[in-house]
Amino acid sequence: MKVLVITNTLYQRSGSGRYSRGVVENLQRAGVEVVVLCEQKPGGLNIEWHRLLLHDSLVSFLRNIVTARRLARSVDVVHALDGWPFGVYGYASIFGTSKKFFINGVGTYSVAPLYSLWLGSAMRRAYQAADGIFCISAYAKSQLLLASVSTSKTTVVHLGSDKLPVLSPEEEEKYRDELLIDWQRFPVILTVGDIKNRKGQLDTLQAVEQLKKKYPQILYIAVGTSNLEYVKGMHSYAASHGLTSNFSTISNIDDKKLSFLYSTCTLVALNSNNNEIRHHFEGFGLVIVEGYQFGKPAVGSRDCGIEDAIVDGKTGLLTNQGDSSDIAEKIEHVLENLSFFSHNARMQYATFDWRNTVSEYIAAYKK
Repeated sequence: MKVLVITNTLYQRSGSGRYSRGVVENLQRAGVEVVVLCEQKPGGLNIEWHRLLLHDSLVSFLRNIVTARRLARSVDVVHALDGWPFGVYGYASIFGTSKKFFINGVGTYSVAPLYSLWLGSAMRRAYQAADGIFCISAYAKSQLLLASVSTSKTTVVHLGSDKLPVLSPEEEEKYRDELLIDWQRFPVILTVGDIKNRKGQLDTLQAVEQLKKKYPQILYIAVGTSNLEYVKGMHSYAASHGLTSNFSTISNIDDKKLSFLYSTCTLVALNSNNNEIRHHFEGFGLVIVEGYQFGKPAVGSRDCGIEDAIVDGKTGLLTNQGDSSDIAEKIEHVLENLSFFSHNARMQYATFDWRNTVSEYIAAYKK
């Protein structure tokens, strides 16, 4: 079997890149021949790769369609790893043929374009033409159904999580010195992902302010690419509320440094916010599952895809979006029952196995 995968990147320093690479690598491990059409050449993979142009003009959009149609001639299945624009490229590549075609319902860009006049028309045609739509969470599926995408084609297939590297004592010491952070502090709260309003880091920082009364040495670390205005606002808030020594941001990390941060933190927080007007939402929260590898429980938002990543009351607790008092209360409860939540988090990690995810994809390809 030969599959054309269309996505934006396999570059592992982004969430979409980590997810896409996980799909591609594990399809290969399952014996599937994979051809990748994406914007950046994937390093460290023995794979047939073709460049996808940035979709910043009508010319590049049409050229991408031509490339996708050319590549689709020699494959059995076309699999787009998000709705816009990759699902549209996939649809155009199989139009007028009997090729099998699948789309992943991931999050914002699988749903929001459906509410646009022109984009919505193209996206609906793509979803209608698809043989199946794999939603990464029940919430992502619910949002597609609200946008009138066919319920008979949608199914929930959770993401997997590849193991992050285990560090040697020398590597741990290196990062401990490099990051210039006092790792003896307790608790250490970690958020991984783009630092912006939708990820809710400011809400978590406001919760940290409340928790500081009981935990004066509390430390909150936000890791990821930064929205400069948002980060500036967070540092301003920290300075005006006596939290300068309790808050830090880190960017440009690789897997080893990320592994160090997960292993050293106390728990993972992902208190994401939905943007109801623009239909932006957290599709799943893969970073929560990554934390489970290290036995780190999580506190994260309800009413989004995070509900599929956190087993409420077992591997962590769900919070009300934008409610810093509720976030503080839930973090405190986890801290007071840390061994219970940590044990369950580590046990839960095994359920998010890429082999399970890919086996469902392949079964659908063959159906």
